[in-house]
Amino acid sequence: MAHYRIVLSPDDNDTLLVTSPDFPELVTFADDDASAELRAYSAMLEAISARIAVGDDLPAPINRLQTGDRCVPLSLNVEAKVALYRCLRSVGINRARH
Repeated sequence: MAHYRIVLSPDDNDTLLVTSPDFPELVTFADDDASAELRAYSAMLEAISARIAVGDDLPAPINRLQTGDRCVPLSLNVEAKVALYRCLRSVGINRARH
């Protein structure tokens, strides 16, 4: 299963700020670790979708976790879409135009 890194930082109003070094545009917040992971997953899907929509690069997901890594696991269908998109971009194939 592939993952993307997230960082949880205490915010100034007793919440957690959730960011990702792989997706600088991903910023969300949560009240606790469990909700942070759910919010991070939703924000990650939005970031991936937005990059695909405009034809931007997607970073490679992490396939092996290191001790202490905080990560969002991709569902299998999202993992497949990311892999296909990255593969097509690597050979110069862009989105089909109508």
